Amino acid sequence: MKYKRQNKIITIVKNAPVHTHDELIEMLRAEGFNVTQATVSRDIKEIGLIKVPAQDGSSVYSVPEPASEPNKTRVEMVADSIKRVTAAYHTIVINTYPGMASAVAAAIDSSFHSEIIGSIAGDDAVFIITESPEGALELEKRIKNTFKAE
Repeated sequence: MKYKRQNKIITIVKNAPVHTHDELIEMLRAEGFNVTQATVSRDIKEIGLIKVPAQDGSSVYSVPEPASEPNKTRVEMVADSIKRVTAAYHTIVINTYPGMASAVAAAIDSSFHSEIIGSIAGDDAVFIITESPEGALELEKRIKNTFKAE
């Protein structure tokens, strides 16, 4: 249900000006989603919606476009958190310091989103699935190079 709701939020924000949480809640309820202010706030944060200026001088929610190249600031923030990067078959395992796997996964997901089928972050490890063993080896090299990791 969460993913359907979040996908609907993205669709709504892309297709109509949404100025406030309350407007978004009303639109979601009109689509059959029974949501609370807290749920919508969490969804906005998880999706990464941002407020941008509208033509009328107000501000509206917007879905940020994924970066085509690794985000330098995000890379610098987590680069020291990576201990090791290893590819095996379709999988890449990134070992991190405790508590840093989620941040590393977010940086990897945003930097290499088109090359990744999916990722899972624990406390100190990130598992990334690619389409092929060759893709995993290539992505392993790119991650090591981008994050200056071993």
